[in-house]
Amino acid sequence: MRAFGKRALSLLLAAALLLALGAGAACAKSSEYPSVRVYADGLLTGRAYRYGEEIYLSVGDVCGFLGLSAAESYERESHDVSVTAPGLALEAQVGRSYVVVNDRYLLNPRGILVSEGRAYFPVDLIEKIFNLRAEVSAQKDRLELNLREAELLPGGESYYEDTFGRDSLLWLSRLISAEAGDQPFAGKIGVGNVVLNRVASDRFPDTIFDVIFDTKNGVQFAPVYDGRIYKDADEQSKIAARICLEGYRMVGDSLYFIAPAMADDSWLKEYYVYVTSIGQHDFYM
Repeated sequence: MRAFGKRALSLLLAAALLLALGAGAACAKSSEYPSVRVYADGLLTGRAYRYGEEIYLSVGDVCGFLGLSAAESYERESHDVSVTAPGLALEAQVGRSYVVVNDRYLLNPRGILVSEGRAYFPVDLIEKIFNLRAEVSAQKDRLELNLREAELLPGGESYYEDTFGRDSLLWLSRLISAEAGDQPFAGKIGVGNVVLNRVASDRFPDTIFDVIFDTKNGVQFAPVYDGRIYKDADEQSKIAARICLEGYRMVGDSLYFIAPAMADDSWLKEYYVYVTSIGQHDFYM
C-alpha cells in the first residue's frame, strides 16, 4: 500500500477511536430507545436497544440465555455498574472508557446505556466477554446471537503477569507513566501501542524490556536516559498498559511519538508518515 493510503487508513482508525473514547452513557427510559429483538440460536429470547448506530445488550440477559443466574446493580449517585454470575465479575462506571471483566481491562469507548436502573453494553463488548458471535440486521431491529461456543472470558488477578510476564507489565506501565503521565488516557494507550508495535516489528528487539532499553541507535526513550523509567507508574498508566496488552490500538502502526513543543520533529516529518496527534504527542509510522 502506498504511504498515502496507509496514512489515510491509520488516521481513520485513530480518529474513530479518539472521537469515541470519551463517550459516556445515555440515561433514560427504555421506551425512548428503539427496541431490537434478540434471537439466541434462532429463538426469540429477549430485547436489546439501539442508541445512535450502536446496539446495546444487557450482560445479565446474556447470562440468562446461558443458564447463569446473574446479579446486576447500578448505583445512581456514583454511576457504578456491577454484574456478577458464576465465573463472571464485571465492574464498570458511566463515563469511563473501559470495563473490568474477571480482572481484565477491556476498552469500551462507546460507553454504557443505562435504562430504568439496568446497564446495557455495546454488542462488540458482549462478544468479547462471552466469546460469541453476534449479527445485527441491516435495519438494526434484530440481533442474532450464536451461543454454541460461548464461554466466559478467562482472567484472574494474575492474568497479565501469567500471560505476558511480570516484567512486561511493569516496564510498559513505567514507560507509559514516564512519557505520558500527564497526557489524556488515549495518549497513554498510544504510547504503549508504540512499544508493542516495535516488539512486533523486525526493525526492533522482540520483547517489551529490550525495546524500552534498546540503545543500538542511541537511547530510544528519554526516561531511560534521565532515570524516570525507574519510578513506579501511576494507576491510570497501569490500566493503559493492560489495555494495550489486550490488543487495543489507538495509533495504528505507529513506531514513533514525539512532543513537538519540546523536541525537534523535523526528522520524523521528513522520513516517516504522520498518523495522529493525542495531547502533546504526534505519532508516526
